[in-house]
Amino acid sequence: MKKIIKSKIFIVIITIFCVGFILAQTISYPEFQKINSFEIHSFDDGVFKASVNVGIYNANWFSINGEEIEFKMLYKNRLIAFGSSTESITFQRKAISGLPVELNFYPDSMQNDLKEILLVDSILIDIELTGKFTFLGIRTHKVLPTWLKTDDLVNSLVAQSMEGDGLKMKSVKLITAGIQQSTFKVTFDFKNTLSIPLELKTMQYTIYADKSQQNRVADWDFEINKEIASNAVETIEGDVDVDNLTSALAGFTKVLKGKLDYYLDGYALIALKGREIKIPIKQHFLVEPLTQKITIIKEHE
Repeated sequence: MKKIIKSKIFIVIITIFCVGFILAQTISYPEFQKINSFEIHSFDDGVFKASVNVGIYNANWFSINGEEIEFKMLYKNRLIAFGSSTESITFQRKAISGLPVELNFYPDSMQNDLKEILLVDSILIDIELTGKFTFLGIRTHKVLPTWLKTDDLVNSLVAQSMEGDGLKMKSVKLITAGIQQSTFKVTFDFKNTLSIPLELKTMQYTIYADKSQQNRVADWDFEINKEIASNAVETIEGDVDVDNLTSALAGFTKVLKGKLDYYLDGYALIALKGREIKIPIKQHFLVEPLTQKITIIKEHE
């Protein structure tokens, strides 16, 4: 009797295994269709934070659940981004579903290809998807080629290349000081850190008397329209008039201590092969009116 029961249990197990194996073989795994969107959000500690929404098609007659989905982007076999889906997702049957993925994006690995990327609308990349699908918990790995538009990539490549020595405040000097208004000469060094020439079109910035940027005390706008060769440095300077009354009201306690903080925020507009790109300018400097000492502290957030 025990042998019969064991035989039946064994047959049932084998049957379940065979059925499961057959079902697994008949499943069509979700197929990559397209990139619905690709957006870069911020730059932090040398890494761009980005998000991508991927269109995935489920050809099966039933819905499939996906979880623990990891995502990689490769360009010329070099890793340029990786991340994972922040949530489980259901791929509806016979439909395309959007898969949201948060990414760490590393455009520095593409710097040597900038000239090539500038000349095309999109580039061929490989998408690597790894995840667990369906109630069977089967894990799969797929490499899927697709095309990615270059607009966001170019902006990120250039912004990262200009980080640090590309655009920085060289000096701030007090030219005249009055009760209502003071005039400063502000000087920047603009270095073309790219491997190709660029045109520096304009520089614009606003100066605030507070970090929250609620009290505007000066504006500066200057047309340049000059080509700058690779690795060449262009000095940009100009006089800017600062509203002393607004400065004093914004930081009255600092006035009593003989120090005033100023926060400069703006951009330089450059042109590359017909593309216009804004390079951000963020600087913080401290003015001591009595001694006329000015200290450039650091870039502010």
